[in-house]
Amino acid sequence: MLFNSYIFMIFLPAVLFIYYGLRYLNRHEAAKLALFAASVIFYAYNHPAYSFLLLGSIACNYLLYRGMEAAGSSTLQRRYLRKGLLILGILLNLGVLFYFKYYDFFLENVNAVFRTDFNLRHILLPLGISFFSFQQLSFVIDAYRGEVKDYSLLDYSLYVSFFPQLVAGPIVLHKELIHQFADPVRHRVRLDYMTVGLRYFVMGLFKKVMVADRFGYIVSAGHVYPFQRDTVGTILVIVGYTLQIYFDFSGYSDMAIGLGKMFGFDIPVNFNSPYKSVTIADFWSRWHMTMTRFFTQYLYIPLGGSRKGLVRTCINVLIVFSVSGLWHGAAWNFVLWGLMHGIAQVLYRIFKKTADRIPKVLMAFGTFVFVNLAWVLFRAESLGQVVRIGKCLLAGGFSGNNTDLYMAFLGDAPKLLLENICYSAEWESVLAVIVTLLGFALALAVVFWAPSTHEIAYREKVCRFEGVFWAVMLFVCLMSFANVSTFLYFNF
Repeated sequence: MLFNSYIFMIFLPAVLFIYYGLRYLNRHEAAKLALFAASVIFYAYNHPAYSFLLLGSIACNYLLYRGMEAAGSSTLQRRYLRKGLLILGILLNLGVLFYFKYYDFFLENVNAVFRTDFNLRHILLPLGISFFSFQQLSFVIDAYRGEVKDYSLLDYSLYVSFFPQLVAGPIVLHKELIHQFADPVRHRVRLDYMTVGLRYFVMGLFKKVMVADRFGYIVSAGHVYPFQRDTVGTILVIVGYTLQIYFDFSGYSDMAIGLGKMFGFDIPVNFNSPYKSVTIADFWSRWHMTMTRFFTQYLYIPLGGSRKGLVRTCINVLIVFSVSGLWHGAAWNFVLWGLMHGIAQVLYRIFKKTADRIPKVLMAFGTFVFVNLAWVLFRAESLGQVVRIGKCLLAGGFSGNNTDLYMAFLGDAPKLLLENICYSAEWESVLAVIVTLLGFALALAVVFWAPSTHEIAYREKVCRFEGVFWAVMLFVCLMSFANVSTFLYFNF
């Protein structure tokens, strides 16, 4: 089920009514059970069979946690048992993720290297598997470390399946969410949380439906095989995807936080104006923040972090970013994308003193250009397409016809309006160019200078007509649901 769909607009108020109704009747366990059931229904809406995968994963990880609790650590034998359960938990979560996400990728490479002919299974990737697998992996590791409290099966199940963060993050730690289920302050409707939650949700919905999808049209039109554009058209496509993925992921992150607050829960921030970053290290402290935290705590630090000298630190950084790239997708372009960011991090560490003397404006511009170029690898359907885009960018010239890109950006409704007010196809094309360039300029201005959603959502001063403003934004989004599109991070 998508947040940007009519069925969700029916689903959400119904779940809120049932949840708070049960809370009002002091049926707190029943309220949590209802929210868990609603989360499973949300997940199973498009592919019911994969709900059994989610439920089975929850059950197995909870049993491992209880097994470690029962084993204790009083004797050497019990400590070995706990470690065995930890290893089993790691293998279970990574094994499920490998089978559904990387099995065909592994066989493709085996076939290519050893000239074998193993049949691919073309397994449909379950929604959110990368997120709930890592979330449970962190839980199992924390349980082994003795950092997990006594959680009931219901609390743990709701923690993993809570629908606002189930399919595209953030990767929430148990200590951030589960304790909130028992907080009596959160058992009643809180006007402050509901107001902030609605602001977050509507803002995120607007980013996705009205902005990200608009740039998505130009990106889809530009990536038609074979890629053949002039330099201007190539830049439009590259920057278009940079803006599409920004507003798409930012929109989802906002909606996740907003939905959490509607139910009285605080979900960690996962996105904080990353294109304002001065350095690539700053970028990764702002983009997909909980994923960065996960790899830092559960991979980078166990590898030795920065405690074993510069060379070892650089190797650890490259390993982490390569794995991070592979986490995003089962293809070499994702691995190379991660490695590209890892190399940039290593270079910054080595030349940090020199880099810090460069004016911040130039550093920020260089970081933004680098991120744009890296997104080419991320979006490309093959490495061959990356090469083709690079050639068009450097030697494409400036005489190509990019009218199709401008018209794609406008969409069907604006095109019909332009056709009615324009006296010729030439004037229609000119207006399309102007509107498209204005759209890019406005989006870039928002990216670089506008306040973050957190600053807007938590604003204390409320203008008289603010309710009307948010209602109009919601109405405009609802009218655009005819062209429903999934969030980009649903693919990961």
